[in-house]
Amino acid sequence: MLSRITKNVSIMEYSSKEILKLIERASGIPDILAKRETIEELLEKFTAVEEYLGRFKTLEELTLHLKEVEDKIYLCKEYLTTEEACKYLSLSKYTLREVVKRREIPFYTPPGKGYYFLRTELDEWVLGFRVPSSAEAEEQAQMEQRAALAAKNKGHRHEK
Repeated sequence: MLSRITKNVSIMEYSSKEILKLIERASGIPDILAKRETIEELLEKFTAVEEYLGRFKTLEELTLHLKEVEDKIYLCKEYLTTEEACKYLSLSKYTLREVVKRREIPFYTPPGKGYYFLRTELDEWVLGFRVPSSAEAEEQAQMEQRAALAAKNKGHRHEK
């Protein structure tokens, strides 16, 4: 049938049955083209997955990596369980429970549940333990000395 088309045959030479088949094939072209795009998208995705998997030499290495990712998924959560908070803060469960007992850290206790911690509040709690650098400590000491000297000089002026 295609050979007739390429020979510039008049449409009148086709039977109505052949014309319907041509129309049917032509109407399927958009579907075929859409499927082609889908296939190309799938090939791109497979290529990306293949490149990603190529980073790992063995299945065990890939499995270990996925386990590490699963273990850190809590970092995306807003509220953390006790276990997740322990991992996040690198504290033992005992230490975290003691801190909770002394109410040194904010926590939440929904009915029937354990402790929950807001990740941002954990960050703030850790920031409360900041130790200044040597340069900052020295600068602070100098400022305190100047303030003490200024206060002493002010006191001597009032005595005169």
